[in-house]
Amino acid sequence: MDATRPALALLTAAALALTGCTPTPLPTYDTVRGEAQAAMQRVVDELPAGLRVDKNPSDKPFGCSGDGVFYTGQWTIETPEGFDGQAFVDELPEALGEDFRVEETRLELSYPAVSFIGTGYANSTVDVSVLTREERVVVDLLSTSRCAQPPATEAP
Repeated sequence: MDATRPALALLTAAALALTGCTPTPLPTYDTVRGEAQAAMQRVVDELPAGLRVDKNPSDKPFGCSGDGVFYTGQWTIETPEGFDGQAFVDELPEALGEDFRVEETRLELSYPAVSFIGTGYANSTVDVSVLTREERVVVDLLSTSRCAQPPATEAP
């Protein structure tokens, strides 16, 4: 048997072990925020055009594994008079297509709601709820991103 074969195999195994142990760098906070907001915008796109979208101004990152952070965004959309929230929620999975997977929850809610994993948006989660606030029907969106690097500067 050739003596170089075991040495080559050992060298290959060591190289694979070293590269396998190298952590994959986390994406930037701007990247994951963009992914989560794009997923929420995709839901907004299924609503009638021209509706007002109130975006929670908070951009404070929340901690996740290690030194990482994740983005959480909340948008509220005022709906037109006569908006059928239950029909919107029921039709949304088909309208969004394969870029979203319904996330089953075991919660019993008193309002129309559906939760998604945005598989086409780096697995950002999007919770869609139709609520009554101050006698108005609104669609409330809550999204969380995957883990990311902390931003270079803290948001105000």
